[in-house]
Amino acid sequence: MSGESGRVKVCVALALLLSMATALAKEPELKSSPLAQAFGSAPAMWGARLSPDGSKISFIRRQPLGPTRAAVLDTTTGALKVVVDGERDQFDISWCDWASDERLLCGLRSVIVEPLIAYPLTRLVAVNSDGSAMKVLVAQRIRETFTQFQDRVIDWLPGDNRHVLIQVPATEGSGVQRIDIYTGDMSVEERDRDTTLAWTSDGHGVTRLYQSVTSSEERWYVREKAEQHAEWSDLHRAKLEDLADAFSPIGFTDNRNELLYYDQHEGRRALFAMDLANGRKTRLVYSRPDVDVDSVLSLGKFHRLVAASYITDRLRLEFFDPRLADIHGRLSTALPGKQIAIFDENWTQRYYLVYAGSDQDPGTYYRFDAEKNQLMLLSLAYPSLKGRELSPMREIKYTAKDGTAIPAYLTVPAGGPGRKPAILLPHGGPSSRDYWSYDFLVQYFVASGYAVLQSNYRGSEGYGAEWQGAGGFRNWHVAISDILDGADYLVKEGIADADHVCAVGWSYGGYASLMSAIEEPKRFRCVVSIAGVTDPLALGVSSKRYIGGRAAAEFIGAGDDLKNGSPIKRVADLSAPVLLAHGRHDLAVPFAQSESFSRSLSRARKDYEFIEYEFAEHSIEEERYRIDLLTRVGDFLGRYLGAH
Repeated sequence: MSGESGRVKVCVALALLLSMATALAKEPELKSSPLAQAFGSAPAMWGARLSPDGSKISFIRRQPLGPTRAAVLDTTTGALKVVVDGERDQFDISWCDWASDERLLCGLRSVIVEPLIAYPLTRLVAVNSDGSAMKVLVAQRIRETFTQFQDRVIDWLPGDNRHVLIQVPATEGSGVQRIDIYTGDMSVEERDRDTTLAWTSDGHGVTRLYQSVTSSEERWYVREKAEQHAEWSDLHRAKLEDLADAFSPIGFTDNRNELLYYDQHEGRRALFAMDLANGRKTRLVYSRPDVDVDSVLSLGKFHRLVAASYITDRLRLEFFDPRLADIHGRLSTALPGKQIAIFDENWTQRYYLVYAGSDQDPGTYYRFDAEKNQLMLLSLAYPSLKGRELSPMREIKYTAKDGTAIPAYLTVPAGGPGRKPAILLPHGGPSSRDYWSYDFLVQYFVASGYAVLQSNYRGSEGYGAEWQGAGGFRNWHVAISDILDGADYLVKEGIADADHVCAVGWSYGGYASLMSAIEEPKRFRCVVSIAGVTDPLALGVSSKRYIGGRAAAEFIGAGDDLKNGSPIKRVADLSAPVLLAHGRHDLAVPFAQSESFSRSLSRARKDYEFIEYEFAEHSIEEERYRIDLLTRVGDFLGRYLGAH
C-alpha cells in the first residue's frame, strides 16, 4: 500500500473524530519575506527513531503547506518511503516508534474546538515500514465510549513482535490492555479504575505504578513486586493545591525493583531511587548544589537510565553508563564546539541517533555506528539556514534593584561598536528558563539588526525552589522588575539606545512583555505578545475545567494583587503600540485571552494589531503560519525600532 492510499484509510477511520472539528475557514492572505522564510521554515526532520536492528530510521517532517508525514529511511539501500500522511488543518502525526523491525506505531493528533473549550484527541495507527498493512487501532474496540487519548503505549514488550501494552480510556478513568498490532485484538491486563490518569510499567511487561487524580488530590499506587497480580499499595498522595510537593515518578531501574523519581534535596530538584524490595529505602542518585536536575536520559531496548541532565549556562550530562560516556566523548571530539545529544539507541547497542548543534548552528542529525566509530549524516535540521552566519549567544549577569545577580543571555548583531535597537525577550512558562542553544526567534531578530536580551528572571525554573519562589504570576512584581532591570543594563552598558527598546514574548513571555510596558510605559516603543496571557485570573478559572486544574489555578493565584498584575485590567496604562498573535487551536493559553484583550484595546482606543491563525496551536509550528508571523512581527518592529 502506498503512502497516499494509507493516508486515505486514516482519513476514513478518523471521519467521526474530525466531524466534530471546526469547519474549514477561509484564511486571510499570508505574508512572507526572505528573512522570515529562512528562519520560519519547518525543520527537515524530527521525532527520529531507530528500528530495533538499527537499519531503518523513521522520522516526521512537515510539508510546506502544513500537513505532517511520517517516512522511513532504509540506511542499507538509501530508499525513502512515506508511510503515513497527516491531513492539513485536520490531524497531525505527533510521534512514531518501532514495535519491531517491520512494524511502526504512530500517534495521530487533532484539536477539537467548541464554543467554550478546545481539547486534543489522539488515535493510534500501526503500519509496516514499507507503508503496507496500515490499521487504526483501539478506536473500533471502544466505539461506544467517547475517549480523548488512545495513543498511550505503556510497554513496548521487546521480544514480542505482535503486541504492546496500551492505556485504554474508560468513561471515568482508564485501564491497560494488551493489543495485537496487526489485528487490533485486545485483552485486559489491568481493569478500568476510576480517576486513573496514567499507568507505568517496569519495561518488562508488568504494570507497576498508576496515578489517580480527583478534583482535590493526587495519589500514586505501586506494586512492590514485579508480578502482574501483586497487590497495589499507597505510594504517595498530595493535595493538588500543595505546590511544595515535588514528588514525581519517572520509571524503573534495570533491576525492576528500584523506582526512579524526582524530589527536592536541599532546595533543588534531585534524582532519587526507591528500593521497593527493601522497605522502600531511598537513595540519592544525583543532585547539584547550584541548579536543579533537569531530566534523565533513558535509552535502548528496556529504556535503561544512562544519564541525568542539568543546565548551567547550557545543557550538560552526568553519565551513569561508562560506555555512553565514552561514546559521547568520542562524538564531542569529532564534532568540536557542538552540543551533542544522543537520543536513541538500537537494541544491539551498536547504532545511535545523534543531534549536534550550537547557538550559531541550528544542528545536524546523524546515525553513529559505535562499532565502526563512524557517523552517517542524515539531515541538516534547518536546510533553509545553510550557509547563513548566525550570532553567538553570550551568558551574562546583571544586577537587579535589590542587588540580586540575574542570569541572562545577550545576542547582538555582527558589526562595529555602537548602540543598537534592542528587544527584551522574556521566556515563557514562567516555570521554564533560557539556555545556550540555537533559538530561531533570537537569531531572526539579530539578523534584523536588533540586540536581544533573554533574562532568567526570578520565577524561572532550574535554579532551585528559592529562585522560583511563588512563580511569575503570584510574584509578578519581582519577575517584571527583573526584566525591566535588564533594559537598564542594556542602556548602561552602551548596548542599546534608551529610546529604541521593544518587548517581545511568547506565552508567559507575552504576559511579561505587556506588564513590562504597563509598569514603565515610557520605556518601550512597542510590545509584541504571541499566544500571551492577558488575563491571568480568567486563565486560573478556565484551568479548573480540566483534570488537575486546581493545581494550575493555585499556581496562577488570585486576589487584588493579581488584578494589578493583569494586562486586561490595566489597558489604560499602556501607551506603546501592541501586536497580538494567537492560534485558535491553542490548548495552553486559550485564544480568548488575546481576543478579549484586543476588544479592550479597541475600546480604550489604543494602537494595536491582532493576527489570528485559524488552525494553529500554541507553538504556531505550521510553516505557512510561522513565516507569516515572523514577517508581520518584523514589519511591526521595523516601524518602531527602524529597519536594519
